[in-house]
Amino acid sequence: MKQCLVIVLSCLWVLSGCSQHSNAENTETFTYEAYELPLEDKVSLGDGQNEIVFVFDYSCPWCKKWMEDVLPEIESRWLDNGEVAFKGQPLVLLNERSQLLATVDANAEQLIPEQYYEFQRHIASDAEIDDYGTEAYVRRLAETFDVNAEVLLVPRVDEGIQNARLYTRDLGVDYVPTVYVNRIKLLDAFSLEEMEQVIKGEIQVGDQVEVDMAQ
Repeated sequence: MKQCLVIVLSCLWVLSGCSQHSNAENTETFTYEAYELPLEDKVSLGDGQNEIVFVFDYSCPWCKKWMEDVLPEIESRWLDNGEVAFKGQPLVLLNERSQLLATVDANAEQLIPEQYYEFQRHIASDAEIDDYGTEAYVRRLAETFDVNAEVLLVPRVDEGIQNARLYTRDLGVDYVPTVYVNRIKLLDAFSLEEMEQVIKGEIQVGDQVEVDMAQ
């Protein structure tokens, strides 16, 4: 499982490293748990009865890869036939650029809800640009989507930190990307098979699986 590990240090959210999760033991038991995610009012892509939620950080390279590789598969398998609704929630976990882009994301959701997920994908695709996550970058982004840059840049600092604290403290986020299907947190955010098992009811809350931590 590829992911960006998150460490909480006082009120700062910093990157400890992009790596595979490690443990002193060779195996660990993972228990499937459900969480009440505060996303009732969030714009969704699709309107199916099943819900997939992608929690990410714009500065995480594995989150970018998830958007490029996994989201198109979700669209073709479940979104296009109306089976699933998708929501993407950025958090402020890794650095100052994460904070600015999460702010811009929240403002864009209000400004251009019909283009919101195109907007998210566009930002993720730009992750290797030198000035990514800077004010200059956001101003170019505003031109691309024909929105007011000043409105995109309206600060939401407290909201971003509060979201990060909530998800890491109460909603099971130990790393990004984290994916929930019908409120159940997945073991592997990249596993389409695991998503399908939850959708079909083959994985339920309380089920357990042994994880080989040496892999």
